[in-house]
Amino acid sequence: MACSLSGDGLHERTARWREALAGATRAAVPEGLRLTLPVDRVTRIAELAAAEQECCPFFDFRIHLDGPHLHLEVRAPADGGALLTDLFGSTV
Repeated sequence: MACSLSGDGLHERTARWREALAGATRAAVPEGLRLTLPVDRVTRIAELAAAEQECCPFFDFRIHLDGPHLHLEVRAPADGGALLTDLFGSTV
């Protein structure tokens, strides 16, 4: 499992994810993690998730809107777990 982005593209995408996910609450879910954010970030998160599917099609993204909260679940196969943690952080 590997991301098809490299160099500057990978660094830029990682920085965009980190900015968009700043302050997120993280919780473990089977094969991934759930991030809870303010709902006003939904457009940015959806755009990033769509772009991520192009270079990392093994990620499974699910967006759930719950009043003022946006819940983003990201899952990956076992061999993509390290990349998931690198990009989205851990629950610890």
